[in-house]
Amino acid sequence: MTNQTSQPEWLDLKALQRYACVSERTLREWVHRPVNPLPAARVGTKILVRRSSFDHWLENHRLKTIDVGCIVDELVAGVTGTN
Repeated sequence: MTNQTSQPEWLDLKALQRYACVSERTLREWVHRPVNPLPAARVGTKILVRRSSFDHWLENHRLKTIDVGCIVDELVAGVTGTN
């Protein structure tokens, strides 16, 4: 990731693509999501995203760890009838 002090606060999708290491297509999909879209502003034909808003939005989409062993145990217990 690039040093944050050297980048402007508002990024167009090309700059955000480099910052976030995701495709421009993915960014457009995130901006246009019907639920919990990436906050963005349209200025003329450009879509701009505030870097701090992107960082915050991305932090809220962290993956949660899942105990797969527990899920498997519950499924096996349900199939074998040993609840």
